[in-house]
Amino acid sequence: MKSSIHSTSSEGWLIVTGLAAVLCVSFGATLNSLGVFTLPLTNAFHCSNEEAARIATVFLLTMTITMPVAGWLLDWVSPRPVMTSGAILIAAGFLVAAQSPDVTVLTLAMGLSGVGVGASTYVPAITLASRWIPVERQGLAFGILLAGAAVGAVIFPMLVTFITERFGWRMAMQAIAATVILTCVPLLAWLARMPQGTLAESGGLREDEAVAGHRVGEALRMPRYWLWIVMLTLITLSTLGVYIALVPYLVSSGYTPGDAASVYAFIGAATFAGNFLFGSLSNRWGAKAILLVGTALSAVGIVCLLWAHDPVHGFVAVALFSLIWGSTFNLANQLSPLLLSQAMGQRNFGSLLGIGNLISGLGSAFSPDALGYLVDTTHTYRLALILCAALLAVALLPIAMLRHTPAWEHAQ
Repeated sequence: MKSSIHSTSSEGWLIVTGLAAVLCVSFGATLNSLGVFTLPLTNAFHCSNEEAARIATVFLLTMTITMPVAGWLLDWVSPRPVMTSGAILIAAGFLVAAQSPDVTVLTLAMGLSGVGVGASTYVPAITLASRWIPVERQGLAFGILLAGAAVGAVIFPMLVTFITERFGWRMAMQAIAATVILTCVPLLAWLARMPQGTLAESGGLREDEAVAGHRVGEALRMPRYWLWIVMLTLITLSTLGVYIALVPYLVSSGYTPGDAASVYAFIGAATFAGNFLFGSLSNRWGAKAILLVGTALSAVGIVCLLWAHDPVHGFVAVALFSLIWGSTFNLANQLSPLLLSQAMGQRNFGSLLGIGNLISGLGSAFSPDALGYLVDTTHTYRLALILCAALLAVALLPIAMLRHTPAWEHAQ
């Protein structure tokens, strides 16, 4: 995979900004809003928490399975048809889900939407940014992409909650489909392209044209790559568990659905600020050190959430959670590509990023299902949240063990 051709013109930053808008809508209206639908779907279909959570599990499975496929396709074809088709699938999935007669059809429809999200968001967007933006500025580019997703996390959960409460969950899903069609599809049709002379434009690359880095087979035999995957899996498991549990947990603690969904807005604002703050700090102190600190802080934030039910300190606990966890939980998505690039090089970067996200995603996709089972069994969300904090504590070990060797592997 070639990454040596970069654009320093405004065109590259325009593409990054446009992709950030796509992530804003695609993640904000789907992944970030899944928790909003849990209670309405449970009531509509008279299903258990586990069955409702399985909708998110299927969505996450199809999304993560699609990511490496999309990354591989971007090695050989133009990103425009891959990413634009993905956006169309998102809309199609939500349109089918809105007409679902039962929870089974809805789950399958959300799986289709997950395929679309996987083909049009994180891995393809990061890969495109790594082609257009020089390595020394990619941290900022990745931060802009994830800041877009953070804005979506502010806007869409509250908007989806408002539409659901006023017009029902079916209308909310139709609105999501329309938003994707009207924004993401035209943006990707316009902006999803590689710099002139790379990949699709040149008909592929010979191996000797690639920049420094390990081949996929070599990387799969290296412990540092698997440490990176273990780290990513543990953090993703925790993050998804918290995200899916947040609204129903707060509602069970006495908050209204609207107030609970509004917490997403505070989290999104904190995430937006954290992307730039910790991104800048990583330039000074290194991605590994900042990720260590950020992961520890995320665990502290989850512990704060355990006091949400307290009549005296509950508001402060939720505010601290929103600030601390909100500003740090997404650092793995922002800094792990930099750690991967430092450890493995730019050759096959997109493929290795996709494979890592596939493995971590497959492992973590069962987080909502497991969480639903725990809640059905224990009749409380507290144990599940404690487990999410513990996963972050365990993740500190593989982060600490990651090492940065290249220059380039001592000239190989």
